[in-house]
Amino acid sequence: MAIIALMLLPLAGAQSHYVAVPAVKVVEPSGPMAVFDTSAGRIMCKLYSKEAPQTTANFIALVTGTKDWSGSDGAVQHAKPFYDGLQIFGVTDGISSGDRAAFGLGNAGPATAAEKTGLDFDRAGRLAEVVTKGQEDSSRFQIIAHANLEKSKGAVVFGQCDEASIAVVAGISHSLLSVDNHPEHPVIVRKVMIVEEGEAMPPPTPAIEGEANLMVPPLPPPAVPAPEPAGPNVTIETTMGTMSCKLFSKEAPIGVANFIGLATGTKPYRNPTTHVEVRGKHFYDGLSFRRVLPDFMVQNADMPGDPGGDGDIGFKFANEIVPGLTFDRPGRLAYANAGPGTNASEFFITEHPVHRLDGNYTIFGQCDDATVKIVEAIARVPRDAHNRPLTPVIIKKVTVESKQ
Repeated sequence: MAIIALMLLPLAGAQSHYVAVPAVKVVEPSGPMAVFDTSAGRIMCKLYSKEAPQTTANFIALVTGTKDWSGSDGAVQHAKPFYDGLQIFGVTDGISSGDRAAFGLGNAGPATAAEKTGLDFDRAGRLAEVVTKGQEDSSRFQIIAHANLEKSKGAVVFGQCDEASIAVVAGISHSLLSVDNHPEHPVIVRKVMIVEEGEAMPPPTPAIEGEANLMVPPLPPPAVPAPEPAGPNVTIETTMGTMSCKLFSKEAPIGVANFIGLATGTKPYRNPTTHVEVRGKHFYDGLSFRRVLPDFMVQNADMPGDPGGDGDIGFKFANEIVPGLTFDRPGRLAYANAGPGTNASEFFITEHPVHRLDGNYTIFGQCDDATVKIVEAIARVPRDAHNRPLTPVIIKKVTVESKQ
């Protein structure tokens, strides 16, 4: 059902005259209910059969076993539900499942062109099919616990989960991401059911046979011992506390020199709005954290007024990837980038180990335990669907301490 609300706004200079302005169009799902019984609780999501007919029909066929699919061994499965017994993984802001062999090797068939639905990730509880390079996966889905428009091009929304289910998703996501998706025991999909309008809700699905004995293999030990930072210490004073991080001067000399130069005002940069070179100014002082994601990281903002929004301040430099220096612990200080060779000024600090970032970002510092607690707090401030804090968290001052 489409609902169009009207907001009455006063005309300029008049207190008694109003004009009707259409508010955001809210589309509610009208299809059947998908019920996910997991080892960590029940999740219920109503499907958008009208807006996403292709995706919804494919999902229902896999749930009910009316669509044939091939396992990782290539054997065709007939009249067998696809999702029952699959492992659930934590992803940014939610959970994901639907791959029987992991790494995209156990999907239910070939990908197809992404369906156009007009739906977006502007609400918590969205159920969506994963999209990679414009192709919609045949079986991998995600459910998000917070509105997140960063996912707009990465999945096709085809369902909306209720409030109780959103809380279950948030709990599962936190429990998995806090251990980098390596819990002792996996969270699994026990059964997925389709419940039509007017049908009674089925009782909870009991544990599957052998569920208590399922184990997640631990991460292999590192091939190269992780180095410890030997460079100077920096303090990042924010409106929510002061962070302390020691720099990897030996492992990331370019990144460290860049950060120190910008922080102390000894490195010039180009103003992205005026294109005028700036010298002698402490770059980070007064900027804010523009991107905050619980169980992931906090990231500082570009300079205000950047017309391109790409952080272009007149230079970019390559990644410094060092064997053994990985995202194997909380508090890694690293450069954000848009691909190799695009580092500039934006940095982020992680909340947990996050090995999926390994090899793609320059780690140039390690922050202490007290800083990780501040990161946790900043990551959980109220935020909008672009993951920007509703009340800015400001970097008041960055200080580089003399090496003792």
